[in-house]
Amino acid sequence: MERALDVLEALERSETPLRLVDLCRLVDLHPATVLRSLAVLQRRGLVVAENQTYRLGVAVLRMAHGFLVNDQLTQQARPVMQSLTSVTGLTSSLYVRSGFERVLAVRVDGSPQLHYQVPIGRWFPLYVGSGKVIAAHLPKDERDAVAAMSEGCTNASGELLDPERVRRELEDIDRDGHSLTIGERDVAVAAAAVAVTGPTGEPLAALSVSGPSEHTSQDRLRQAVPELRRAASALSGRHSLS
Repeated sequence: MERALDVLEALERSETPLRLVDLCRLVDLHPATVLRSLAVLQRRGLVVAENQTYRLGVAVLRMAHGFLVNDQLTQQARPVMQSLTSVTGLTSSLYVRSGFERVLAVRVDGSPQLHYQVPIGRWFPLYVGSGKVIAAHLPKDERDAVAAMSEGCTNASGELLDPERVRRELEDIDRDGHSLTIGERDVAVAAAAVAVTGPTGEPLAALSVSGPSEHTSQDRLRQAVPELRRAASALSGRHSLS
């Protein structure tokens, strides 16, 4: 079962269908083992084979729907975010934590809309953009691990990330309680974010407001932070990662 999940995750992370040889390389398994896992996933409708490649099947969408309609945090977030967008005029987004990554679960569009709409379910690492408010709330060893993951990676403008600098940024965010980023994950996006936390203070999600970087100054983002904190406070303390 675990091997089948590894194969499923590899397909989920790929933006294009994968050949068997590529899947084997990504999951580091023998072709026969991967083929057995694929057969199980295909019977469940989770994987589809096309033109000697494999991609996710429609059953994955059913699973995603099940999450969206049953997860209390995302259900309670939408009206809070609608109010947040109404007050700030900015796009509100809720990124739910998944390990050392964040996944877009809810978005309420502001005006003007962003040129590029991140699709629901898209994931990003925690060391860049709004994900850093999640990383900043982690225990020090996990925070350091997130910073180390940035080694060799770049931001949206192609600038090489420095793990030590990321570590200092996380410390600053932990102190300030929010993050401000302009053109970091996407050169056209400026955003402010705060963490949504669980009953014991564990970071569950990042709640952000964002707008086109050409029209959204740091001052406007700072002015939105109090409303952002009120919205995050309305959602914090009610849920847990389980």
